[in-house]
Amino acid sequence: MMDWPPQSPDLNPIMQMWGELENKLDRIYSTFKRKPLVTAFCQENEHNYEAPNMQNKKCGKATWTVIFEDSVDKDALRSLKPLQSPPPPPSFKVVQRKQRIVCLILDVSGSMEGSRILQQQQAATHFLRNIIEDQARVGIVALSTFASTLSPLTTIDSDTARENLIKSLPKVASGLTKMCLGLSQGLQILREDSGDAFGYEIIFLTDGEATDNIAGCAPSAIQSGAIIHTLAFSDSASHCSLLLNAVYYSMQKCAMLKTSNQLMDAFASLTLSTGDYINEPVQLESVGARTSDWFNGTVSVDQTVGNKTSFVIIYEISFPSVYIQSPSGSVYTQTNMSHDVSQKTVTLNIPGTTEPGDWKYSIQTTILQALTLTVTSQAAQADVPPITVKTHMNQQFSDGTKPMIVFAEVSQSKPTIKYPVKNVVSLISILVQLNHPKPPVFEEPLDVGNFTRTDIGESFEVKLSGTAPPNFPPNRITDLSAVIQEDTVLLNWTAPGEDLDQGTAKSYEIRWSFDLKMLRFNFSNGYSVNTTAVSPQKARSVEQHSFNLNITIQNGTTLFFAVQSEDKQNAKSETSNIAQASKILSGPKPSGISNPDMNLTGLVISLCVVTMLICFIVVFAVKHRKLSAQSDMALIVTNECQNNLYA
Repeated sequence: MMDWPPQSPDLNPIMQMWGELENKLDRIYSTFKRKPLVTAFCQENEHNYEAPNMQNKKCGKATWTVIFEDSVDKDALRSLKPLQSPPPPPSFKVVQRKQRIVCLILDVSGSMEGSRILQQQQAATHFLRNIIEDQARVGIVALSTFASTLSPLTTIDSDTARENLIKSLPKVASGLTKMCLGLSQGLQILREDSGDAFGYEIIFLTDGEATDNIAGCAPSAIQSGAIIHTLAFSDSASHCSLLLNAVYYSMQKCAMLKTSNQLMDAFASLTLSTGDYINEPVQLESVGARTSDWFNGTVSVDQTVGNKTSFVIIYEISFPSVYIQSPSGSVYTQTNMSHDVSQKTVTLNIPGTTEPGDWKYSIQTTILQALTLTVTSQAAQADVPPITVKTHMNQQFSDGTKPMIVFAEVSQSKPTIKYPVKNVVSLISILVQLNHPKPPVFEEPLDVGNFTRTDIGESFEVKLSGTAPPNFPPNRITDLSAVIQEDTVLLNWTAPGEDLDQGTAKSYEIRWSFDLKMLRFNFSNGYSVNTTAVSPQKARSVEQHSFNLNITIQNGTTLFFAVQSEDKQNAKSETSNIAQASKILSGPKPSGISNPDMNLTGLVISLCVVTMLICFIVVFAVKHRKLSAQSDMALIVTNECQNNLYA
């Protein structure tokens, strides 16, 4: 026998209770029906409009409608015909990138003289000092009447290598704009590495129209397989468009001179991810102003970044006073910064890992001039990817009938495989690049707090088809919510604008119904709500409206609400998402249960008493059995002794 039977899984009462609970859960789970696999997109007649999910809030339509009607050209989609024969099999070429190889082709023709050559020098310096990653190889070509190599391919393996490249940047502008000569010279430098320019990069910056036939050298550039980034440096949108169309490109950005830091932003965006996010730069802020007083602001540094953080201040005329304060109150002044007089640049490099939080900057100038601030950083920890942002436009060309929409993708990449593969698909071949192995990722959630990111979008061209600018209606409201408190309804939503998300709408129209689909497809047939007391606020403000309906809301009633907004030209927005609210009153308490908490406490105490009683009985039985066994043994020994004695 065991000394303490309750320690046995077979005799411990609580183990029996857990087993019974597990059996009941198994019986409940076995009644669930497994959902079939997804084999088709939900269409309008199958869509559940009452589901409180993001699909209904943002779209209010079935998945099929969003994908095949709203997101593509419906007429073009209907005109598609099946292929007469299977397409040819794709060919594959596997390329292992060893290091990034870049050639800067910089325009130094006569049109770049003055402030432009200085701004080009400032932006290229920022790229070489803070953007291009370690172990990359960089060459520099000057483009003018002739093309000259200012620096052959140089491996960036130290700060000295970076500074030597910066010293090679052109400072004088004159001559013609021979684009073909510059492009040919850049490709020649790239081929010095391995005899091939395939997959290597060219950053082509120019501000003037080519004085040679750029169309004649474009085919050779395309055939080389090089990635060509074109930066059109101009003071007008039309000129930018002409420049971008003149040069073959794989990625284009047009830096206009309305603000002096746009060229800096364009250079900062020229990054190609290799999967090694630890050494990739992240631009936190880029802002500028023309002032004769104070230029103040805040940059939020979150916990995902902090290494190699730099604040770069560029001034136009005179050296300003600069003060940068850390979240803990430490103040950095000019004595802590490096000043490049020739480039009119002040740089503060934060040693070690930057303190997370809000960094405040104050820049004072006594004369009217342009000031810019650019802040970059890198990942703070090897196992925590930094938060990044990527922007793109919904279209590259517009006639003004449809709005230009900027999409911002905010992400924190989490690698799932050791060697990620990037596929670049074309009609002829598929390029597979095996990137560097990514470090393990910290899986626990991290509270990053406030963060700031800046990115430059793609170039686009707008040519208005009519003389009058188009009138866009207010944006569709997508976050309408409703709550019923007794007989009062409370609605909340984010204010749209006069034109899409800009300005202030003129009025709101609120309607409700007992039928969701009726309100969704026939908004005007819903019951109207008096909105005379609602004064629309500026776009992106929080709107609230409470009201009483002209009916008695019974317990268990579910109502549906929707909103449309209207601008000054009487253009109405689409119907908002459908918000639903129910009135649920708690029923009477069962007799004999005055306090559920006390009842639960009594149940627990009773269970403990019963458990202790069972344990006591088991222990008593065991001890009694031991005593009986000992008595029997003693009797046997006594009898044996007596028998031996008589014998």
